[in-house]
Amino acid sequence: MSVEQIEKTLLQLPSEERRRFADWFCEHESEILHPQDEDYIHPSVKAEILRRRDETIAHPELLEPWDGLKKVRERLNEIRRQKAPVR
Repeated sequence: MSVEQIEKTLLQLPSEERRRFADWFCEHESEILHPQDEDYIHPSVKAEILRRRDETIAHPELLEPWDGLKKVRERLNEIRRQKAPVR
């Protein structure tokens, strides 16, 4: 199957299926492209990591402490309360 055929097939999928495929591809990219290199990082991902590192070094005042899962759980509970049916 050619790249063009794969592209055509993917573009015919419903958007949710394309999203699922994109997620799958990202998760398996290193296996597909560089199966022998466990430490492979896509150049765009590496560039973003380095950009964020450089920004952090240049502007540490922009960093905020992270309270871990507590804030995430609080936010999820807040969302659930908003979606709860009124009785």
